[in-house]
Amino acid sequence: MKLFLALLASMLAIGAISFWAWRTSPVVTPCEVIERSTSRSADGRVQADVFEQRCGDSVATHVALRPFGAPVQARGDVFIAAGSTRISLVWRDNRELVVESPARHVLVQESSWRNIGIRIRLVR
Repeated sequence: MKLFLALLASMLAIGAISFWAWRTSPVVTPCEVIERSTSRSADGRVQADVFEQRCGDSVATHVALRPFGAPVQARGDVFIAAGSTRISLVWRDNRELVVESPARHVLVQESSWRNIGIRIRLVR
């Protein structure tokens, strides 16, 4: 019986400490997404979105593709650069997108998305 009471007291103490730590922890602020521009393919089937994602002090500029009319949750990143950087999008045809940027630090660089070819041009 003493062992049971000791274990119960330990579990209650651990629970109380965990609850206190959870209540006193700092509030996590969600990331802020700033939509900058969009560009549609010539046939209107695919949309390229340029947006910045700000999470605290961290900023990244994204280029993401999605079928036109699809929700933003359906988009897939094809280019991500650290920081806030200028992006230029040029559709060569329905199946090729050229992304131009002076980004110094590239985090993600894809060569294709579904049936769309992606060409990245880092301009200095």
